[in-house]
Amino acid sequence: MLTSTLNATAANKNNTFEIIALQFQADIDFAAQETAMQKLNPIVQTASGFVSRDYYYSEENGHWIEFITWEDEAAAKQASAAMMKNESALAVFGMVDQKTMLFSHYQHKGGIGQ
Repeated sequence: MLTSTLNATAANKNNTFEIIALQFQADIDFAAQETAMQKLNPIVQTASGFVSRDYYYSEENGHWIEFITWEDEAAAKQASAAMMKNESALAVFGMVDQKTMLFSHYQHKGGIGQ
């Protein structure tokens, strides 16, 4: 199992947050899913305006949640468009059950911390 730092807390109120909920196709085993998620790291990381990327897996229901922080909405949209032209990213997207996927950009509106 991969371990890494949690990056989402490094965000600020002016960032744009890309949140993706997805499930892989039923014939894709967990190891292949985890590898696929890892393969997106260098692609996303090189995009202009990238701040951080965290992803989470629910053993309860087999869903992934991806949380990407961008400097602003323009950077998020530009990166999304570039991903749709990247062959490595498209290979991963081809493994996803598109019927279960939810993708959107969000701006911070509130919260609470310790």
